[in-house]
Amino acid sequence: MNRIAVLIMGLAFSTAAAAQAPHNVILFVPDGLRALRVTPESAPAMAAVRDQGVNFRNSHSIFPTVTTANASGFATGHQLGDTGDFSNTIYVGRPVASANNSVTPFLENDRVLGEVDQIFGGDYLDEETILKAARKRGFSTAAIGKVGPVLIFDHTDRTGELTIVIDDAIGTNNGIPLSSEVKAALTAAGLPLVAPGRTPGTTIANVTQENYFADVTAKAVLPILKARNKPFLLVYWSRDPDATQHGQGDSLNSLTPGINGPTSLAAIRNADDNLKRLRDTLGALGLTESTNIIVAADHGFSTISKQSQTSAAAKRPTTMFLPASCRAASFRSISPRRSVCRCTTRMRTMRLWARMLTRKYGAMDSSARTHLGRTWSLRRAAAPISFICRARMRRWRSRSSSSCSRRIT
Repeated sequence: MNRIAVLIMGLAFSTAAAAQAPHNVILFVPDGLRALRVTPESAPAMAAVRDQGVNFRNSHSIFPTVTTANASGFATGHQLGDTGDFSNTIYVGRPVASANNSVTPFLENDRVLGEVDQIFGGDYLDEETILKAARKRGFSTAAIGKVGPVLIFDHTDRTGELTIVIDDAIGTNNGIPLSSEVKAALTAAGLPLVAPGRTPGTTIANVTQENYFADVTAKAVLPILKARNKPFLLVYWSRDPDATQHGQGDSLNSLTPGINGPTSLAAIRNADDNLKRLRDTLGALGLTESTNIIVAADHGFSTISKQSQTSAAAKRPTTMFLPASCRAASFRSISPRRSVCRCTTRMRTMRLWARMLTRKYGAMDSSARTHLGRTWSLRRAAAPISFICRARMRRWRSRSSSSCSRRIT
């Protein structure tokens, strides 16, 4: 099981039972934060939690290191083989209306998550989440921040009454409705019922949106949870530094400074400021001693180049043997010395998996379709395609036909 989820459950449930007093847990997720970037200078609030508490020095992401895959691990305590959430998209075998009829919908969308749940029998993860488990034990629950991973923590409840869900989509047709209790608290705090969008631009952190989520938590949600006078479990998923690092413009067409530039550093401080805001609010409400805070990123970040000028492969030409059908439109350049055959398409790979599952299960009944849907997000990532291409290239090479060769320079 995912250790963070186990830790959350242990801190919440065992402590409350042993001490006979409400004990709260906040999971703070700074999306895309590298552990080594947390210093007293760059992120003082997070550094304080680490240095004054327990530092898990050997922690790492679930692979693939993408947001919803790791969110499913945080939310359920299960590895991806159990949840089936291998990517930010998932193959469902039929068009999803809320995703423009795509069969591989993007999961960072509340309406999409609801429709995907329906396709997979009411629960696409097929595992109990920690917020749902906490609710059963009498905890108040809330999830605030980035759309998609926030709802994954309690995605089967779409009423807004059992768990407070506040993300990018609140106040819109795509979002989870707000309860009358939350609406009243937001109105009393002078906060809008619709979240602002992400901050545009390549040299500015996502300050406006993150400030809104911090205001909502500090001025409305935490006071509500305190007034209920029972333990709570709150998930706060900060979109920064991930959102800003993806679009940073400090090193366009250059490897330096990469994500070590001022915009990315501002995004880290943005997330850190929000954590400080939450800690200050806990202190003001008298909840510091009864609340544990866990800081855990879903994945890290790095600056990469998609081609090399110094590797052995870059210094010599490559000969590939391809059929005639691959010589024109099916051929595309990746870099000056690399090319890829596109003769085996994604749909062809899907049919291959469908045939394999049909042989395993018989007719494509619901069990087979579910298995296909749960494996496709991982399988579709080009590994099956490249395997098929390599196998066929070996056969074509053995024919020694000069009409099937092309020199790539």
